[in-house]
Amino acid sequence: MKYNHQNERKLLLKMAEDTIYSAKGHFKACDIRRNAITITIFVCIILNILGIISIGNVIDRCLSAICLIGTIALLIWDYGEGKDYRAKHKATAEKYLALHKEIRNYYFLYNYTKEQVEQLSKKVILLDQSEKLEIPFFARKLAKRAIEKKDPEIDNWFLSTNVDKQ
Repeated sequence: MKYNHQNERKLLLKMAEDTIYSAKGHFKACDIRRNAITITIFVCIILNILGIISIGNVIDRCLSAICLIGTIALLIWDYGEGKDYRAKHKATAEKYLALHKEIRNYYFLYNYTKEQVEQLSKKVILLDQSEKLEIPFFARKLAKRAIEKKDPEIDNWFLSTNVDKQ
């Protein structure tokens, strides 16, 4: 009697889906923070240049106030945990991505054992339970859109594998 890997294959698919959503969400959190900082810096530079030109007394004060708010925002983003915010998200994303690739390899190899799948499952659970930054709501939405729209930078092989999702 031949052993049926169907349950393990379904579990591998589910783990693959979970890990790629987590990886992409953490990568998107990095992107959002990087873009927010870059935009804030450039806006402050442009407004400071306009303030130097001296358009008008009231306008110059408004520009200075906006630049002050932007500078405060940059300081807040960089305060405490913010210094490592992007590095922590990127490190977590890389861990999820590595796990995702390992799961993909097992899925396409038919000679894995039940114990190997259980070990992978334990790795996913441990990573899920580890101390890490939360994925912001907007990053989660961007990740979901990228995965479901079949963004070319994402290997979302698990979405096209309908055979085992019954």
